[in-house]
Amino acid sequence: MNDANLAQRFVHRHLESGDGGRVALVTPGRHWTYAELAELVDRCGNALLTCGVQQGDRMLLALSDSIEFVALWFAAQKIGAVTAEVYTFLQPKDYAYYLAYTAARVVAVDTTTIDAVRQALRDIETRPTLLSTTAGNATEGGEHDLFSLLESSPAQLDAAPLTLDDVAIWKFTTGSTGRPKACVHRLSSPIRSFENYATGVLGLRRDDSVLAVPKLFFGYARDLVALFPLGVAARGILFPERSTPERIFDLIERERPSILVNVPTMMQAMLDHPSAPSRDLSSLRLCTSAGEALPEALHRRWLDIFGVEVLDGIGSSEAYHIYISNRPGRARIGTMGECVPGYDAVVADPDGNPLPDGETGRLWIQGDTAAIMYWGDEARSRETFGENLVR
Repeated sequence: MNDANLAQRFVHRHLESGDGGRVALVTPGRHWTYAELAELVDRCGNALLTCGVQQGDRMLLALSDSIEFVALWFAAQKIGAVTAEVYTFLQPKDYAYYLAYTAARVVAVDTTTIDAVRQALRDIETRPTLLSTTAGNATEGGEHDLFSLLESSPAQLDAAPLTLDDVAIWKFTTGSTGRPKACVHRLSSPIRSFENYATGVLGLRRDDSVLAVPKLFFGYARDLVALFPLGVAARGILFPERSTPERIFDLIERERPSILVNVPTMMQAMLDHPSAPSRDLSSLRLCTSAGEALPEALHRRWLDIFGVEVLDGIGSSEAYHIYISNRPGRARIGTMGECVPGYDAVVADPDGNPLPDGETGRLWIQGDTAAIMYWGDEARSRETFGENLVR
């Protein structure tokens, strides 16, 4: 088995180890076993091949959280394509930017995104294939219905022979300093991040189940729900709706996750909800926080009301995932914690010289999950990346 292939490493190997009957993903009304997910991944991979996707091509996912999102993502990885994801409530002009920028061969859409993406296609020169994940949505030229393709797609698929140096994933920046750019990652990035953070910090184990507040288009959530748990035969919990305190409380009480992937904004909303003191979060062994600053007062209030340990951390698209994090059992309120295994960090002046404690400067990160470039921006790539540094 090719362990450099993410589908093989995180999904299909569980069939060989006898874990095919374990639950991999929970969706509304259904539990998907590893065997069922592996078959769907292979059928989706054959469907992508039918659509003309080849090794090295890019596939853009504009999908709500669903089993189709995860299966198509792993399917693209299994055939050696490159995956990128975008938010599902963008304007057509924004989709036009991503479509032109990625030059994706296939764009996966659903009822939430298909109309906006169709409109966006009118404003770009190239026309990718639209792959609809909602039966009956594909009605125009250049569109395919995923479920129609799946009916005729074989249930087995050979994995593309890949190496850890092959490009596999684009993670977009937030666009806070301009248009979003793709951080181009090799296959080694998700694998090392799984080893360094998911197992090295969180200590993910077989009996874990993970629920995320952010949606799967945000790599922080996708990795922690639909990738990292699968590396230890654990399970992720998916739901398509927008996250609200009520929705999160209900899912925790019904599905009993052990890890909640959170952001401070939702932590505040959950605490402010009138039913907060009576909600049952006893299944959680820890909560992660990232994406924005976690105020000390909010952290203390969370502990007072819910009693669930919070591991605050910081990560970036450039470094793939979280590279500084608090640790279970020794989290310090008001701090980011310690460097995740595999990373070094220093606060430096503009010339790269380390600054003494208490001084403000630029954070430099060194680790083997650094992206290799910003796609299409050679100048910023030279400035930001080099010798596994993220500046």
